[in-house]
Amino acid sequence: MRVAVTRSLFPSVLEELDAVFDEVWVSPHDRPLSQKELSEVLNDYDVVIGMLVDRVDSSVLNKTSSLKCLITYSVGVDHLDVNLLRSRGVEIVHTPAVLTHATAELAMALMFACSRRLLPAADFVKRNRFTGFSPELFLGIELYGATLGVVGMGKIGQAMAEKAVGLGMNVLYCGNPKSLSFNAKHCSLETLLRSSQVVSLHCPLTSDTRHLIGKESLSLMPDNGILINTARGPVVDESALVLHLREHPAFFAGIDVYEFEPEISKELVSLENVVCLPHVGSATFRARQAMAEICVLEAIRFGRGEPLHYSLKETR
Repeated sequence: MRVAVTRSLFPSVLEELDAVFDEVWVSPHDRPLSQKELSEVLNDYDVVIGMLVDRVDSSVLNKTSSLKCLITYSVGVDHLDVNLLRSRGVEIVHTPAVLTHATAELAMALMFACSRRLLPAADFVKRNRFTGFSPELFLGIELYGATLGVVGMGKIGQAMAEKAVGLGMNVLYCGNPKSLSFNAKHCSLETLLRSSQVVSLHCPLTSDTRHLIGKESLSLMPDNGILINTARGPVVDESALVLHLREHPAFFAGIDVYEFEPEISKELVSLENVVCLPHVGSATFRARQAMAEICVLEAIRFGRGEPLHYSLKETR
């Protein structure tokens, strides 16, 4: 059995594949594979460990593909044509749970950066404009006692909400009601948007959540509100967000994912009331290595004919 990895990650972890597979191919390129390269890998190898930038659909997967197991180095699977893969009998594996706190912590960091205007304040000092204390210089939002609205109360959303409760924030959330170990109130999306000083997105990208946050949704938020997105870029209508940020200079956004990623709107980046990060939600040593270990261990289990622990249909 043959295994391919579409981008090198943690060589010491990948070495474990050698003991099980007849051939192990790891991409030598420090970049995403082209569509042609990805198609060749998907159709020639039995097991493929891919990235969230590897879009797998009928354009790259032919009917005679050798692919039996696709393992994605991500929690989300919106880059995969799940129905197509399942119709071909391909096992789908992802990496849930291990990046929960890393992503929630980044969402918290974005919330702090936006609420206290940290980037424009730091730039103000760097440009040698600071001349001494001023009572109204870079006034922000005090999070203690403020309301956080969580859109999508999955593992990451719950971790974000629980940390916010620890800060003394009130928490609203929308989606399916949950039995939670902390105080949070379930409500409609409209109520959440109207009532929250901070809105943090943690929902998966689906046909229902694409452009969930657009012109109308943004108009419901406070003029000095904060929008955080560490979920998926297309959940937000980026052009509507740019317009809203321009028209409401006291409104801030903290963005780690983009609608047309890896392309990022130059207009968005140019605004002072937005913090733009390069998709680093899970970028801690612990989380990224744990993701790699899951991918490799699941590939080994599949190669040995053992039960999978993180199959998309049977996540433990």
